[in-house]
Amino acid sequence: MRIGNAPVSWGVFEVASWSANPPYSRVMDEIAASGYEGTELGPWGYYPTDPSLLKTEIDARGLSLASAFVPLDLTDPRNHDAAERQAMEVANLLQTMGTRELILADPQRSDRTLCAGRAGPADEMAPAAWQATIDELNRIGRRLADRGMTAVFHHHVATYIETGPEIDRLLEQTDPRYVGLCLDTGHAVYGGADPVDLVRRWSDRVRYVHLKDVDPRALERARSQQLDFEAGIRLGVFCPLGQGTVDFSGVFGELRRIGYDGWLIVEQDVIVDGTGASTVAPLEAARQSRAFLDRFMR
Repeated sequence: MRIGNAPVSWGVFEVASWSANPPYSRVMDEIAASGYEGTELGPWGYYPTDPSLLKTEIDARGLSLASAFVPLDLTDPRNHDAAERQAMEVANLLQTMGTRELILADPQRSDRTLCAGRAGPADEMAPAAWQATIDELNRIGRRLADRGMTAVFHHHVATYIETGPEIDRLLEQTDPRYVGLCLDTGHAVYGGADPVDLVRRWSDRVRYVHLKDVDPRALERARSQQLDFEAGIRLGVFCPLGQGTVDFSGVFGELRRIGYDGWLIVEQDVIVDGTGASTVAPLEAARQSRAFLDRFMR
C-alpha cells in the first residue's frame, strides 16, 4: 500500500466558491515534506495539465500521481457524450504519468447539500436517472478498461450516491469488470455507512481508498442542527486521522484481509478562508495524519 495526500487537504475544491488558491508548488512541496509518496491532481487546471510540466513538477519532489477526482453529471443521457469527453481528457493526462485509476463521482447537488448526512429514500434520484448513471458508468469504465485503466466510483456526501443503500445499489447494478469502488472512510461515516462493513461486503470492488476521519461531536451537531454540507465542513466534521470516530484498525484489518495493495490517499476537507473551525494548518494536519498511519504500515 502506498500513501498519498491531495490538494483538498489544503482547501482546494472543485466548488470554486469554497476553494482556496495556494500556489500548487507549495501544496506539492508540503505533501512531499509531510512524508507522502503521492498526490492527486486536484481540480482540473490547478496542477499543470501539460504532461511534460506536470511530470517535471511531480518528479522533482519524488512523488507519484495517484489519480484524479472527476465529478460528472450522468443522470441525463444528453450529458453523456460531454461527460465522456471530460473523463477521457483527464485519463489521457493520467496515462502519461503512469496512473491507472480514474476517480468518478456524482457532482454536488443543491438538494442533497441541504440534507448532508441525513438523506433518506425520499431524497434519492428517480429511476430513470439511476439507469442513465449506471449505463454511462459502465460505458466510461469499458473505455478505460480498453486502455488498461480502471474507473473507481467515489461515494460522496451531498451527491446522489451518499448513503449505504445508494452505494450498494450502484455497485449491484454496475459491471464489476468496469467499475470499482473508491472507498472514502469519512464520507461513508458522514453519510451513515460503516466503512469497515463496506470493505467486508464489497471486497472485490475496493480498488482505491480515501482516508478521512470524522469528529463525532461536529457530526452530531451538523445533523441535529440540520446543517448543509458547507456548514458541516466549516464546523470541522473532517479532522486529522486518529482524532475522530473512524475505526481505522477495522478498516486496515479488512484491507489486509483482502490483500489490498493500492493507494491510500489522506484527505481532510477543509475550507481555509479563516471562517472554519480548524485551527491546524494544512501542513501540520497532514503531518499528524501521516504519523498516525505509521502504526498500520509496519
